[in-house]
Amino acid sequence: MSRDNGSLATLEELKAKARATDVEMSTRICLDMSHFKAVMKHLRKVDDNIILRMNTTNTAAEGECMAVFQILQTAYRRRERDISLCLGVLDQKIEETKMNDRKNGGSGRSKLFSLETQRDWIANERGVEDIVRKRSLDVFRSRCQFFEFPKEFEDFLNQREK
Repeated sequence: MSRDNGSLATLEELKAKARATDVEMSTRICLDMSHFKAVMKHLRKVDDNIILRMNTTNTAAEGECMAVFQILQTAYRRRERDISLCLGVLDQKIEETKMNDRKNGGSGRSKLFSLETQRDWIANERGVEDIVRKRSLDVFRSRCQFFEFPKEFEDFLNQREK
């Protein structure tokens, strides 16, 4: 299904990549920065392929723009969900470590520092996500100039800007 040989992915292949059912975020992945980074890179391949795909999309056909939009929307929501999940996992681990640290007289300071650093790193992924989205949406908007995003999608995009 995946085309890593440089050929252009079909819309069906991009839909599958956006859903990314082959990768499921978990507590274990959230706590392993190397694995988390690899998963995010895998999930962002959709955006890399969308840019190439838009060059061959009949953007005068509203249906083709809608198909590409749905792929982007699925990918964005999936990545946002995964980042939020990992932030929650790390918040919970940080609180557990703080409670254990108080019970044990401060013996978990280095673990706490490590968890807080991981949490900051994952929080920074939201900034990376904003950059990736902007790049993809700029290409999409330049090719599908007359496509109007649904209000709920606009709200989704603007949720962190408030």
